[in-house]
Amino acid sequence: MRAIYRNYNPVINVISTLLIFSSVIFPSLLQAEETLSLNNGQKSYRWYCTPCHGVKGDGKGFNAQNLDPRPTNHADTMLMEKRTDDDLFNVIQGGGKAAGKSTLMPPWGKTFSKVQIDSLILYLRTLCNCQKL
Repeated sequence: MRAIYRNYNPVINVISTLLIFSSVIFPSLLQAEETLSLNNGQKSYRWYCTPCHGVKGDGKGFNAQNLDPRPTNHADTMLMEKRTDDDLFNVIQGGGKAAGKSTLMPPWGKTFSKVQIDSLILYLRTLCNCQKL
């Protein structure tokens, strides 16, 4: 059985739990942002994704070192060019488990609307400097 955490640390455990439950606790933070825009995608990414994926999207957020497997590097052009927008939408909406990725990435489908997920995808494409597929 793979270890979820490399080194058990109660503080990291609390942070991870808060991140997972933030989809339930903080859904109202993004309800007003229903316009497809790069700016809205960036705001959502910075609030919800950077603890694991990092501000630069490089997979080096402050919680990343404690996760196994490590978060995806969204700044990796070659990796991200292989993923369609539908693939990205599905993993954001359904979480890591829905895409055969880490079960530690929560499903954001009840937190984000379709427009908000599409805005996140717009922002992801700027991190990797890659084209929409």
